[in-house]
Amino acid sequence: MDVSKGSKTDLTASRYVVDLDGAAGLVDLAAVLLGADGKVRGDDDMVFFNNPRQPGVALTSAGAVEIDLGAVPSGVERVVVTGSTEAQGTRFGEVGDVVVGVRGTGQSLTFAPAGLTSETVLQMVALYRRGSGWRLDAIGQGYAQGLAAFATEHGIDVDDEPEVAPAVPAPVQEQVVFEKVSVSLTKDSPDRTARIDLRKSRGEEGWVLTVGLEWDGRGAVYDRDGTVTRYGTGDLDVYFFCRNEETDEFVVISGEPGHQGDLATWPHIRHSGDSRGPGSGGKPAVEQVEVRPTENGDLLVNVYQSVDNGGGAIDTFGRPRIAIRYGRAGRDGRPGPDADEILVHVGNGKNSFWATVAHIDVQDGVLTVDGETRYSRMFSELMPGLDTAGRWVQKPKGGPRGRSKSRSGTGLTAYSGRCAPG
Repeated sequence: MDVSKGSKTDLTASRYVVDLDGAAGLVDLAAVLLGADGKVRGDDDMVFFNNPRQPGVALTSAGAVEIDLGAVPSGVERVVVTGSTEAQGTRFGEVGDVVVGVRGTGQSLTFAPAGLTSETVLQMVALYRRGSGWRLDAIGQGYAQGLAAFATEHGIDVDDEPEVAPAVPAPVQEQVVFEKVSVSLTKDSPDRTARIDLRKSRGEEGWVLTVGLEWDGRGAVYDRDGTVTRYGTGDLDVYFFCRNEETDEFVVISGEPGHQGDLATWPHIRHSGDSRGPGSGGKPAVEQVEVRPTENGDLLVNVYQSVDNGGGAIDTFGRPRIAIRYGRAGRDGRPGPDADEILVHVGNGKNSFWATVAHIDVQDGVLTVDGETRYSRMFSELMPGLDTAGRWVQKPKGGPRGRSKSRSGTGLTAYSGRCAPG
């Protein structure tokens, strides 16, 4: 049965699936649970791929929204199903005909919103309470201002914090520091920075510097002492944003073929390859790069935790930590047991598309790591980057955007460019 814009239709089933015909891969669905005041009860009331399930409402792996009307909490009066084209960098006018399907046992409804042009967000339909039953509202209302404007209107706290510059590294001492470094930084550490003097090698061959993210996986099990007894599952995509201080160029190194870098050319970094998730050989997952610290520059460690990776903040991936090690190579070619080590335990339970988990700066032979975890703006696919002054930028102009690897084969829209002015 076709329904028209603005129509109200009684719903006769208890469960429904809302999906799209004719726009496969071009529109991302989400749902918002609203109270009688038209606002969410909390930020968790937005169901999308980073928060795919709430009581009565779930986003399926196929991109449809499943709604169990009997399980929707009593404080929820409306479930609004939306579509967005922001992640694809396009607008509804470029998508073509969109047909919304609302299907339950014994009842199948279709709705085709018309006249869409510059909108990037579309309120498609709402399922709302009417007396003891439910009805369907065929809305078809678009937003050209995007997801952030839609979210704010409905009471969702959109993170729009000012961009924060990392702490200014202390002046480098001329005297070489030879003491072994063994530092573990947590969110409770009074100072989230640590340093390694790379000059201690005195040019000796065989010294290795590695930077990487390690994690135990969602569902990992630990004993009383914190030792892992069972590794979990769940992949993460780690990207290393490198900035050239002299030319203002940037390049992103990743585990994807063709973007793994080369130790022989700038930025003198080589990625070890995408992790397939923890559990293999009873070890944590690791994505890391080997670095030749031959010049001044910056390295930003970014983690893309959405789309292909499913829901949840980075904290859910089993004690994620940045590991920076420097020392003489062992038999496996990695820094040996006597190497310097800085561990940064990252995250604070916050959902976003991107998490920046370390900013590493090399100045005149001294490596400084800023281990403050920072996040992209909510609903922004722009990867955080660095400006021409080496400062962390939450939403850099013209920076790379994240995208689904399953659709595009690569995780970013661009892997190189120029840093924007500060």
